[in-house]
Amino acid sequence: MRFFHPVSDFLLPVACCLVAGALAVSTSSEDFKAATYAPGDSVPVSCLNRTLEAGEHVLDEHGILQYIPFLTCSETGRPLEFKYLSEDPINCTVKSITADVFHLWEFYIHNDSPLACRVPARPQTGDRRITGDVGVEAGEWIPFVISLIGKLDLSHLHISTTLNVIMHTGVLTKANSELLYPGTIDSATAYSVSPNVGSTRIIIGDNLPLRFKIRWYTGTDLPLSDSAVNDWGKNRCYGEHVTLSTFMYCILTAICTTIGCTAWFLGFEFPKRLRRVRVGGVAGSGYALGNNGYASVPNGSPAPGGGWYTKKD
Repeated sequence: MRFFHPVSDFLLPVACCLVAGALAVSTSSEDFKAATYAPGDSVPVSCLNRTLEAGEHVLDEHGILQYIPFLTCSETGRPLEFKYLSEDPINCTVKSITADVFHLWEFYIHNDSPLACRVPARPQTGDRRITGDVGVEAGEWIPFVISLIGKLDLSHLHISTTLNVIMHTGVLTKANSELLYPGTIDSATAYSVSPNVGSTRIIIGDNLPLRFKIRWYTGTDLPLSDSAVNDWGKNRCYGEHVTLSTFMYCILTAICTTIGCTAWFLGFEFPKRLRRVRVGGVAGSGYALGNNGYASVPNGSPAPGGGWYTKKD
């Protein structure tokens, strides 16, 4: 015979749900922490899909902003992607610009519509595909706006095709002593440089040669100089300005200064002083100190000789 206990029968399913939820959250959190970039991992770039008529963004069937891969680079045959912590310049030549792409880039140059892209904060894997818009899914996507500089003409474009890319990785604590999220991307941006020197004239059907220069910085602060990745692959943005090369320069400068001073003293100053001593000794040999503090003078009269000199006959 089974007795009915309303409290226990109600709490048991609730407890099971809580335990299952905790396990799911724990597993999701562990998966979230485990998905981190390693040096050299690919960081794909995708950009907002826009209409050709007005450059307005396109929504998918779920009402979410639609992102498509960046234009395909002829060097790799793949859409643009960066390498995590790699600062090697990347060339991305877009072959035979179509009319549609040309008109979209007119919007970008005129700033009617920004070239708004994004990069994944953590790597995408085969069993862990990232979906959704920027700002959702716990910050999985990082906005990556590319600011283009150029000039519009009636039949062609002038585009500054050299771009600087800045990537911030992880987040440091307030004391800058611990990296909270290693192997992740915190923020990113890109902008054209040298519009008056490195601009390229583009018409429909031309190739668009883009060159990206990348710098990676750990944390959210910009250093006074140099980048995050040095010869040891270690961040030197936070007070680590005294590097091995700087120390060696100081030692080399000290050695060269010592050698120069020694050569000058032995080759110039010391012989000069030695000649002075010799000349003074020869000149003093014609003088004598008088006996008992007195010296003889030509007329035979004694004269005080304490420290006085008189020429010998």
